[in-house]
Amino acid sequence: MDDGGKTTQRARLSDLVAVSAIEEQGGRMPWSVWGKVAILTGMLTLINYRQFGYLWDDWQKANWSHGYLIPLFSMYLIYSRFREIVSVRRRVCWFGLLVVLGAAAMHIYAHSWLNNDWSRQVTMVVLAISLLLFLGGWQIFKITWLPILFLVFAMPIPESVYSRISLPLQNLAATGSAAILTLVGVEIVVEKSMLMVTTIRGALEPLRVEEACSGIRLLLAFMALSVAMAYLTDRPVWQRVVLVGLGVPVAIACNVLRVTITAAMFVVDKRELGQDFMHEFTGMLMLVPAALSLWAVAWLMNRLFIEEEVAEAAQAV
Repeated sequence: MDDGGKTTQRARLSDLVAVSAIEEQGGRMPWSVWGKVAILTGMLTLINYRQFGYLWDDWQKANWSHGYLIPLFSMYLIYSRFREIVSVRRRVCWFGLLVVLGAAAMHIYAHSWLNNDWSRQVTMVVLAISLLLFLGGWQIFKITWLPILFLVFAMPIPESVYSRISLPLQNLAATGSAAILTLVGVEIVVEKSMLMVTTIRGALEPLRVEEACSGIRLLLAFMALSVAMAYLTDRPVWQRVVLVGLGVPVAIACNVLRVTITAAMFVVDKRELGQDFMHEFTGMLMLVPAALSLWAVAWLMNRLFIEEEVAEAAQAV
């Protein structure tokens, strides 16, 4: 029993020493840790330098131009929990070594046999997370796995998958915008992704919802936004799941609104304005209603959660 007590005392003493060491650092990460992070980052970059080049080229394209922002958001998510990262105990997790070996095998398999860059890039992220588990332990892993996995939003999905997703989204955007315009008295015929809009002069104007208007770009951007909001706010798990899940319907609704605004320009005989300026402008503008929708749902859930706590406290009294 004494031995057990001494062991407990030693464990608690080691915790106190770890905490005091952190306090002496002024809440900063020791330079040795920064050195290890820099070495691992350099190694991963060196091994995957070609994939970084491919990513850079993809980010030049309109559909993936948001890719530049994702690493910055990822770093901010880590920074937002920096005090917590510094305060937890860091220790080697040997189970993590098995995960590293599995991730390395996946990485090699993706490079050798899978014929798409997306798989290779995703296994890069998986390998980075597994190294973090191995060298930092479970406590560090629990805090940082999502900000690192967040980098997947910067990686363009394969063209085959992109095409399969875009076609149903194009048809949905066309059908939704036609329904809205019909409600306000516009004569419109829809066939799959093609709209035949009757202008104020009585002429028929064809408007095709192209692949670029399918809303995949908005979908990925809003999913990233909802994941970031769920991570940054302190709320129950079920509320975070709701926020992340809302990213999909919010993105679809915003894209329907975008196509509706573009079609409205055709109705008022402003075809050039609808095709060029309004199409690009509304793409950026849709971030505002999307962010407001997520914020409103988060605010509503906060209100309901607080009211429930108050009700329980009142019953206890």
